[in-house]
Amino acid sequence: MKFTLAAIGLAFGAVAASPSMAQTSTCYRLGNIASCSVQPNSGENPIQQRYAGFQEVDRLHKENEDREEAQRQQGLREEVGALVADGRCADARKTALRAGDFALADRAGAMCAPARKR
Repeated sequence: MKFTLAAIGLAFGAVAASPSMAQTSTCYRLGNIASCSVQPNSGENPIQQRYAGFQEVDRLHKENEDREEAQRQQGLREEVGALVADGRCADARKTALRAGDFALADRAGAMCAPARKR
């Protein structure tokens, strides 16, 4: 009987001390991007989990910056295109040069060059 109680106590202690099979839900929100992941608790080092979380935030931040840069470039091209369409070539070149896009300024100038020769 003592052995049975000891075995039950030992089994209960081992189950209570072992990490549970619960899942950890981690969500990040950066700008308009939300990312959630569900990971089982596998007894990983909490510091490694925290570092992986920071890497995920950095990755999302970089994606957000890239998306915003692409949107800025698209907006600049649309603005310069509208100025060229209105025949305001000097303003189109100035707008592109102020934004630092020399290739776009050259393209805007090239589009306007035939119009100036007429």
